[in-house]
Amino acid sequence: MTTPDWTSPEESVAAFLDDYDRLGSGGGLSGVFAATFLALDPQRALALTPQQLAAGLPARRKMFDDAGVTGLRRQSARQQRLDDRHVLVSAEWHAERAAGPLTLASTFLLRQEGDHHEIVVYLNHTDLARLLAERS
Repeated sequence: MTTPDWTSPEESVAAFLDDYDRLGSGGGLSGVFAATFLALDPQRALALTPQQLAAGLPARRKMFDDAGVTGLRRQSARQQRLDDRHVLVSAEWHAERAAGPLTLASTFLLRQEGDHHEIVVYLNHTDLARLLAERS
């Protein structure tokens, strides 16, 4: 099997990422996830529902606020089309803060559902709690 090349995001994927960024700043991220999705980070792998994700977002926002993160913006994104319904997306965000900037990386497996994409696998490459504690 050959591995597809990374390319710039297709228009629909770029629009999805714009929605992800916009919704994330307002706390409405749960709408971009599948009914059950896999969430991974360096410490764990969990099957979650959007409602479980939403319940954890205030603690994440507090962790960012406590660490002095004042802004988060996407720096880059690329994709690998896997088949007609699935696309792997890798993105980096730049976080501003007084103790120095941070780069946060994530990879999503998106599934096409009708006229929209939804996240079925969310891989956060960074142990956020450790990173923010180390750089405080």
